[in-house]
Amino acid sequence: MVKLLIFIKHHFSFIWSFVEFINSMIFYILYGNIKKKAVDATLPNEYKGFEYRLLREDDIDGLVDFFKNQPESAYEYFKPHAFDAASLKRKLSDHSFIMMGVLLGGKIVGYFFLRCFFNKKAFRGKIVDKDFQGKGISKQMAVVTTGICGLMKFRQFETLSRNNIASLVSTEAVNRVEIINELSNNYIFIECFPKD
Repeated sequence: MVKLLIFIKHHFSFIWSFVEFINSMIFYILYGNIKKKAVDATLPNEYKGFEYRLLREDDIDGLVDFFKNQPESAYEYFKPHAFDAASLKRKLSDHSFIMMGVLLGGKIVGYFFLRCFFNKKAFRGKIVDKDFQGKGISKQMAVVTTGICGLMKFRQFETLSRNNIASLVSTEAVNRVEIINELSNNYIFIECFPKD
């Protein structure tokens, strides 16, 4: 099923957009504002001098700039959605998509999200600005998403490339990981559990 969804997402964007719209509506009907309550209870607001919070519409321009300022190599493994302002605004209005940022002095230095599905599964993604890597930001993002999923009682998944060593190390530092499936191009589909 996951392989099929990934294929549709990358090859039939119009079908994927419809799937996301339906999922967003069903998610809202079933869970209402559960994501806001879980995020409010989980986000640390500030951690090691960085602000962690939900992104708002007035953050969109800063988020577009953030994506523009990353090297091309940053997108070798990170392609969750389009990075233009219109696409980001659509994601922001999606009831099942939780967009969060890490800020320093009002500037976005990290972006992370949970793509939730009405069947109580969530997929996370994260990216840290090239100039702020190695400061524990990615690990803290994983702590936050794991906490949110725990409060919502959602299972948390991630697709990772075995070649993306930094992301694998970051994930395994925070989560107990179980490989669910081997995907094409040396990717793995994993479930992330809180560490005991």
